[in-house]
Amino acid sequence: MNSAKTLFTTLNTLIFIIILALGIGFLFTVLSISGVSTELVNFKNEIPNTTLSASHYIFMGLNLLIYFIFIYGLFKLRIVAKLFLNNTFYDVELGKNSNLSGKCFVLSGVFWWLFDGLSSIHFNNTVSIGVSEKTFVYLFFIVIGLFLMLTSKIFDDAFDLKNENDLTI
Repeated sequence: MNSAKTLFTTLNTLIFIIILALGIGFLFTVLSISGVSTELVNFKNEIPNTTLSASHYIFMGLNLLIYFIFIYGLFKLRIVAKLFLNNTFYDVELGKNSNLSGKCFVLSGVFWWLFDGLSSIHFNNTVSIGVSEKTFVYLFFIVIGLFLMLTSKIFDDAFDLKNENDLTI
């Protein structure tokens, strides 16, 4: 059970760090839009506030939506780890939460990959056929999501077999 406890602790830490980073990013975005000087922060690709178009805000909003879907998937995976810690392997919630977490990871990976490609086409006017390092991260999220969906099917089958076995005299 040490691996389940490690997963649970890691997920709690990861969720906290992501929410903290999103909050700080949102705060600095609001400060920079409102005109407050953010000279202490070195933005990687600083764009002057006057050149931000509606498409920048659309991409940012859609990216935030996908971040929240990803965090929701992490919360569902946290519930799965908690069920493992409680030794409840034959529970309907285990398969349901694992499946939902997997779908959130697949959705996040696919849309982040799509947004990365569309934003490079729209903002940089470049089309890249090669595979970048970020592409492997997106593919990793998709593979992890598919693995979680597969394990949810195994959990559901195990639950059905246990119920069938309990009914047998």
